[in-house]
Amino acid sequence: MTSTSVRGNRLAVASVLLACVLFSTSATSRAYLDFPGTSISVGAWRVFLGGIGLATFVGIKYGFASIFRLVREPTVWLMAVAVLAYQISFFIGAARIGVAMGTLGALATAPFFACLLGWIVGTGKPTKVWIVSTLLGVIGLALITGVTEVRDNLGFFAVFISGVMYAVFTVFGVRIARTHNIPGAQVLGAVFGIGAVLSLPIVLMTSAWINSGVYVGFVLYIGLATTALGYILFGNGLTHLSPGTVSTLTLAEPVLATVLGVFILSEPMNLLGWVGCATIISALALLGIVETGSKSKNQLEQTNA
Repeated sequence: MTSTSVRGNRLAVASVLLACVLFSTSATSRAYLDFPGTSISVGAWRVFLGGIGLATFVGIKYGFASIFRLVREPTVWLMAVAVLAYQISFFIGAARIGVAMGTLGALATAPFFACLLGWIVGTGKPTKVWIVSTLLGVIGLALITGVTEVRDNLGFFAVFISGVMYAVFTVFGVRIARTHNIPGAQVLGAVFGIGAVLSLPIVLMTSAWINSGVYVGFVLYIGLATTALGYILFGNGLTHLSPGTVSTLTLAEPVLATVLGVFILSEPMNLLGWVGCATIISALALLGIVETGSKSKNQLEQTNA
C-alpha cells in the first residue's frame, strides 16, 4: 500500500469518526436545549435542511442531471419515505425513553433488519455470525430495557420502527448503487432531495417555535451539520474503506450517544445497563469484524485468480 493510499485511508477513518460524532449529538442537543418543537417537526426539519445541503453538494460535484435520473426510480422514493420516517420515529423514541437507550436501540436493531431485508431482496443471506450477533443484541437490549425505570411502549416501538426504516434506507441504497454502478453519494443526494420535498408540508405546519435565534440555530445545526455534512463525511469513508470497517467504526455513534445521555443529560444507567450496552456493541463489532475479514478474503482471492 502506497503512502498516498495510507493517507487516504486515515482521512477516511477520520471522516467516518467525525460523522459519528456529529450524528451522536442530534438528539442530545435537542434534549439539552429543551427544544419546544415536536419530534415530528425536528425530524422533518432535519431531513428538509439536510436534503437541501446534500442535494446541492451532489449536484455541484456530480451534476444535477445525476439526481434527476435517480428521481425516476420508485425505489428512491421508497428510500426517501424511509429516511423521513426514520428521523421522526428516532426523535420520538429518544424523547420518550432517553437519548442513550433510543440511540442504542435504533442502531442495534438496524443491522439485523438490514440483513433480513438484504436476504429477501437478494443482496445476501443471514450467516451463523449474524445469528450469534442477533442473539447478543437481543440480550443486550433485554438487559437495558429490563433495568431501566422507563416503561414507555410507544417509545420502544418508535425506536423499533426507526431501526426498520434505517434498514430499508441502507439495503436499497446499496442495491441502487450497485445496479447503476454509481457512488453512494449520488444516491444519498437524490434520496434526501426527495425527502426535503416530502418534509416541506410538515415543516410549514410545525414551525410555531421559530421565535428564537437559538432554536433556529439548532435546526440549522442538525440539518446542515449532523445530516448534510455528516453524510458527506460518511460517504467519503464508504469510498475508501470496506463496508465492514465502516460498520465497526460506526460503533462510535452509540458509544458517544450513551456517554452524552448519561453524563450530559443525567440519564440513569446502572451496572446491568452498562453490561447491556457493552453486549450490544460487542454484537455490532462482531458483525463488522467478520464482514471486514470476508471482504479482505474476497479481494485476496480476486487478486490471486
